[in-house]
Amino acid sequence: MAQPGTVSRRDLDVAIGILVGLRGCSEREAFDELVGVAHRSGQGAFNVARSLAAVAAGSSSSDDSEAFSAWGDLIRRARDARLAPAS
Repeated sequence: MAQPGTVSRRDLDVAIGILVGLRGCSEREAFDELVGVAHRSGQGAFNVARSLAAVAAGSSSSDDSEAFSAWGDLIRRARDARLAPAS
């Protein structure tokens, strides 16, 4: 298990799963999206993955601003749709 404050391959796998679930894309497309955000932000892919998981869990901090900018609206829309009453 990773120590607090560290990131691991598991973090990357969780983030890929989040994007696959939200976007309905392939694992490769999700990975490429993570790498693209990491490249644009100048952060490592593992850090971006951890930040995405934090944003999705609702436990993000100011350190997760890149992930929030990239996926915050997508996550909010998914939550709103899940919580909307059935018609």
